[in-house]
Amino acid sequence: MATTNTPSTIEDNLRDASTGYDYIFGDDIENARKILGARDSPFHQMGLGTVIFLQAALGMEEGFMAEATKLLTLADTSVKGALKTQGKKSNTRFPAGTEFEILQADLVLLLGLTQALSESYMGYVKCLYSLNSAHGSFSKIFKRVFPHGLDGYSHMTGSPSASRKPSTASLRAQFTSASSLPRPSSLVVPAAAAAPVQRPGFLSRFALSTPTSPAASGTTTPTHIEPEGHLEEMIFYGAAFGFGMFNLITLLTYQGVKLLTSGYQANEDELIDQLDAIVKDLEAEYPHGSLWLLNRAKIQRYQNNPPAAIATLQGGLGPSRPVKFVQADALLVFELAWVLIAERRYTESAEMWLKMKTLNGWSHATYTFMAAGCFLDLQTPEADQKAKELLDSIPGLKKDMGGRELPTEVYITRKLGFWKRKQARWQASGRVVEHYADCIRINPAEEFALFWNTHGRIPKITAEAHIEHFLSLTPLVQISTPYSLEAGPLSPGGLPDLDTPDELACRDLILGITHRSAGEFVVSRRFLEAASSTKFLCDDKWITAMAHFELAVLDMREVQALARRQSIPPPPGGGLKTKWEAAIAAASGSLDQATATLGDTDMSSRLESRIAMLRDELELNANEQIILAAQSKTEANGGAVELRRRLIGTKKNIEDAEPGCSAFRVTRYDKLCVIFEEYEDTSAIHYHFESMAFRTFMDAGKGILAK
Repeated sequence: MATTNTPSTIEDNLRDASTGYDYIFGDDIENARKILGARDSPFHQMGLGTVIFLQAALGMEEGFMAEATKLLTLADTSVKGALKTQGKKSNTRFPAGTEFEILQADLVLLLGLTQALSESYMGYVKCLYSLNSAHGSFSKIFKRVFPHGLDGYSHMTGSPSASRKPSTASLRAQFTSASSLPRPSSLVVPAAAAAPVQRPGFLSRFALSTPTSPAASGTTTPTHIEPEGHLEEMIFYGAAFGFGMFNLITLLTYQGVKLLTSGYQANEDELIDQLDAIVKDLEAEYPHGSLWLLNRAKIQRYQNNPPAAIATLQGGLGPSRPVKFVQADALLVFELAWVLIAERRYTESAEMWLKMKTLNGWSHATYTFMAAGCFLDLQTPEADQKAKELLDSIPGLKKDMGGRELPTEVYITRKLGFWKRKQARWQASGRVVEHYADCIRINPAEEFALFWNTHGRIPKITAEAHIEHFLSLTPLVQISTPYSLEAGPLSPGGLPDLDTPDELACRDLILGITHRSAGEFVVSRRFLEAASSTKFLCDDKWITAMAHFELAVLDMREVQALARRQSIPPPPGGGLKTKWEAAIAAASGSLDQATATLGDTDMSSRLESRIAMLRDELELNANEQIILAAQSKTEANGGAVELRRRLIGTKKNIEDAEPGCSAFRVTRYDKLCVIFEEYEDTSAIHYHFESMAFRTFMDAGKGILAK
């Protein structure tokens, strides 16, 4: 039965669909489908399409993808029909049909993403067109709903900003960071001071901070209205969420991927803080949500803490979680499999890779290949036999993508041929080699993990274990390292473990990355330079490009480590800044070399994207100007006046107090003081926190700042 557009019906449908969305974000897909499939309102149809889209996107299942497209298209048709029958009379204080325009923009976005998941060129083109269209719609709606911006809405501006310029840094101790600096007429109350309230609305769950009313904050802002009822709440939060969704997606996906795979981030600590704030809020509201567990584990990986990430993922996959979302849980298993490889826990990793074959229909050949590599490194007769069986099964598992091979499977096919040729060489030398797996010496899973930067964020002790293993392979490395071992025995018949330039270069590459993770930068550079200059590579030509890329990462990481080691750094403009400039220049040159040698090599598109991400970080670092916006609350009314006086007194002469500070302004109101500062670069902000001016102010603020 068709739905009507009466205010009461729309309100009722919205309220009911909101319950379905709560189930989605709590991982209860079964109940979400029941509720969202029970009615045919645009809200329900979009919700049901979203459920299937998530299952399709996370599980890469072709059947789900077709169903998702069908349901989202049906919802789009329903929304367009609702807009036509809406008329000029509005159900809210906003223009007629605004609620359906928000739904339509959401649907355009979701339909565009389904096009991208087709993995075709035209699919990506259509996706980009849809994203551009959705962004235009959200921008128009945002301006209509918030003509004066979000300054008057403390619960909207409290969310972490995804913007890289300006960026937000913690001002330590008594300061509470703000994501944007409000105008003097609209001061923001710290999110921590707000009382928690329920957010039951359709899109209000995406507001990542707690609402507080202007009355509660002592602030009056006549230029904005507060929502009344579920429908206005949906418009209110939907407009803000839609406009900010691209920033949210950027933080949780693109910036997260950059943290893990680019190897270096200009504002790493700040980005991790922003991600952590978002995930904490989502965890609090949906404690059993797989996607939030996944992002919590990723944050722990960003922080070089794989053991904590493993504990988080294993806890999420354990029996204590009451609700399961199979496709989302597959991402937890996938992430866990990678982290276990990094930690050299090969038996557990192999189990996870094999489990992936039961969770989705993506490349079973890739999962099997990774499991086989893990079993090989266990070096037991039973594990060797299991690895051989798995490797032999791979040709029959390859996925048909309409005449195209998946990039991972192209790589795997070539590696199988490489090992079979090695087997033939060894047999020609008089050695009995019954299976090509018997001549594999570099763990295939370890090698393939390089494309995911698995070894780039591991603790020193784990890096050292990797180093010792690869140093034990013959022939002995010629580069001096603190972890040097005695030469091991050659294989029977006098054959070394590694007998091709490809294998030797791969070992150098892995040793370069792991020495960097262990903090041995000088030795790391020697290994990476050796890998980047290896000649006569036959199969693994990607190694040259990746070695140049890793040299660029090393250039930046080395100076970053130097800056972090200096408890009281030199003033900006001194030696550290010169080192940053030199590192950026050297890293840019290495990336140019990586691009020039990349060509049509294995997994070239993945490495190409990593190069682009790192180049973006270099540009940010080279042109960086950090803007800090912070606020501080005082104990008594009028305390902000005294705090402002002391601040200005401390930094009366900015150039003398903090050479890297180019601007300093203070706004005060009642108990609240808002501080705005601009700094030239990373070293300047680092110097700020250790400067005498900062320490003097913190001392001067005692007795005034609120506890």
